[in-house]
Amino acid sequence: MNTPAPAPVPADDRDWTAVITDGCAECGFRPFDPAQVADRIREGTRRWLPVLQRPDVAVRPVPEVWSPLEYACHVRDMVRLLGERVKSMRDQQDPVLADWDGNAKAVQLAYWAADPGTTWEDLERSTRRTVAILDSVPAQDRGRPGRRSDGTAFTIDSLGQYIGHEMEHHLHDVRG
Repeated sequence: MNTPAPAPVPADDRDWTAVITDGCAECGFRPFDPAQVADRIREGTRRWLPVLQRPDVAVRPVPEVWSPLEYACHVRDMVRLLGERVKSMRDQQDPVLADWDGNAKAVQLAYWAADPGTTWEDLERSTRRTVAILDSVPAQDRGRPGRRSDGTAFTIDSLGQYIGHEMEHHLHDVRG
């Protein structure tokens, strides 16, 4: 059965990079010791399981806000993407990190119609892979740089903060 696409979610044009240093007043995120990134991501992933088991997981609270299932799919893809970015930064000299449009990815992969169990398995797999990549970076290389196409610079450590915020912010969005 094909589930029809819901109304598009308005684009979020905020620059979220400030959370790396300033935290996030919206969700309560505070920057943490970069050595804790792997544990924070694993803990956040565990918190998604009860969210994905809700009977109303695919129901949007209002038409212009993603359902918990859509948020979980987004987090799964962001964890995967940010792991790939850390790998690029580990393996290349100051790579330019490709643009990524989360709303376009949501439409392309029909987040609203995803299977919650498969989403959970994929999130766990993405988390394990990203944590393994983070763990493979020697301490002396955690300051290696990478840049978004708009010129915003990250280090592996600051990207770890970004990954941590992404996980925790969207758990806040779904109150998970």
